[in-house]
This record gives sequence, C-alpha cells and structure tokens, in this order.
Amino acid sequence: MAETEETPPAAGPTKRKAWLYKEAGSPVLADLFAGGDARRRFLDFWLRDNLGNAAEILLFFAFKLLPASLVSKIGSHLGRFAVPRWHKKALSRVRGNLRTIRPDASEAQIDRWAEEFAEIQGRQRTEYSVVQRLAASRRNIRFAGTENLVKECAGRPVIFIGFHTGNLEILWQCLVNMGLDVTTNYDPPKRPSHRWIANRVRRRGGLGLLPPGRSYVRPALRILESGGRLLIYCDEGFGGVMRAPFFGRRPHLQSNYALVSRMARKTGALIRPVYLTREGGTRFTFHALPAVDLPPEDTPGSRLLEDVILLNAVVEPVIAAHPGQWFFIDNRMVPL
Repeated sequence: MAETEETPPAAGPTKRKAWLYKEAGSPVLADLFAGGDARRRFLDFWLRDNLGNAAEILLFFAFKLLPASLVSKIGSHLGRFAVPRWHKKALSRVRGNLRTIRPDASEAQIDRWAEEFAEIQGRQRTEYSVVQRLAASRRNIRFAGTENLVKECAGRPVIFIGFHTGNLEILWQCLVNMGLDVTTNYDPPKRPSHRWIANRVRRRGGLGLLPPGRSYVRPALRILESGGRLLIYCDEGFGGVMRAPFFGRRPHLQSNYALVSRMARKTGALIRPVYLTREGGTRFTFHALPAVDLPPEDTPGSRLLEDVILLNAVVEPVIAAHPGQWFFIDNRMVPL
C-alpha cells in the first residue's frame, strides 16, 4: 500500500508544501511469529489482500476478451450495486456536495447525479481493460474544439489542464492518439493491483509518467523547457479533501492551479484545458477549450493568486455542469 505525508492546510493563500510519496514495505516472515498486530498485518497482506489483488488482475485480463461495451456495462452494474451498499458515507458526502455545488437542483436531479456517480465509478474500474479500444473508436468519441489543437501545440511547450470527468484514462489516450507526446504525474492508487494495472495501461498506451510527489517538479520543468507537453489535472482531491475547484471557498495556493501558473510563466508554455464527458454508456465527447492567457505581471509571482482565480474560473463551470461525472465529488469540501 502507498502512504502520503502532507502538511496541514494553511489558513490563508500560502504556498502548498510538496508532499512526499513513500511506498510501504511488505510485512516480513518475522512478523508472522511476532504475534499480535504484527501477525495480523502479515496475514492480511499475504493472504487476504493478495487474494484480492490476484482476483482484480485476473478480471483485468479476462475483461480484455469481451466487447468493450459489455465490459463497461458490467462496471455500470457493479457500481450501482456496490456504492449504495458499501460506500454509504461517501454517497452521503456526494449528495451534500451536490447541494452545495448546484443549489438550484431539485432532489430528483440530486438523486440522478448520485446514481450517475455510482455507475461511472464502476464503469471506470472495468474500462481499464479496454481503454485503448474505447479511445480508438471514432464511432464512440466526438471531438469538440480540436480543429487546430495539434497545430497550436507544435514546436512549443504546452500544459494541458485535465479534468477528472468521463474517464481520465481515455482523455490522455485521445491526446496520444492525436500524435501528441504527453507526460503526467499522479497520486498512485493505494491498492497494489490497481496501481499495477494503472501503470501498465498508461505505459502501454504511450503516456509518459513522472515520479509522484515533490520529485516531479524538476523533470517536469525540463520537459517544458525542451518544448515538451505536460498533462496536469487541476480538479483535485487529495487526502480525501477537495482542493479544487473552490466552489465558494476562499481561493488558496494549495492546488495545481498555482503549479500550472508558475510553470507556464517560467517556460512560456501554452495552457490548453481539455476534458472528457460521458454522453451515455461508452459514448464520449472530447472537449478542447481555448487557450488560457495569463496577463503580464510586474514581478515574478506578483499575480499568482489572480492566476489561480483565473484558472478556477475555467475549471469550475465545467465541473458544475457535470457534477455526477466528477471523480472527486465524494471528497470533503472544507476550507483550505
């Protein structure tokens, strides 16, 4: 399993301190004979957890033998079955967050979005097996705003702002399929089997991966300085807390908005927001929004908070328009 260390959130718009990613070591044989908690950790890790990991990997390969639409439909049923029964607390947060984000919505609409959330959670888990097939299907994916995307990205550094809607794995795969070399970093899934599957899908799909945590920044800057492209997700949940968008909370610098601003100003990178929406089943729309122009600043960093507010104004309306599709809608919405 993975562990993360994070400093407590600051009271005002202060800099976010980089987090340190550590992968926990496996229990050793001595723990089995130590008794007590050590023995329980050993048995849980090597027996219960690894049986679950093996089953997940087996299903990953088994689903590859099935039609992509059927795989996604299986995930839909699993999500609608599992989330209301085994994730009741998360579903309660979903409903509360939906009422905050969309106070104009009726209770019937809140119910539909909550059901959509449960369904899409299941679909995304099974769709790992068929990401390449789904992304390659021109019948299932409509493209909006991409007419000049490849041309605009040629010969210059680019930061794609990504959104966790629709299916984030299909989002980057679409960019790669356009012939755009893209690199990203990520918070590794805690479950070892899920982490292994995600890494396999991303590497085989052609996505460049940088190490998680604070070791990401320098190599990411080198990529931009050499004219490369990054994909940075700016709608964030971290440690179970919704970092961005702000949704009425006080703007802060503890999100990837600030990272994008700093990197773009330092390297002159083009900022292009891109996201995917699920139109139903395995039908998607890939959206490329116009480039975000950061206004000139008098001194480096003098407009950082204004930049953050500007980027939030791009991301927040999209999430508010598709709240049931947002991966982090079940996170806690607290002031940062």
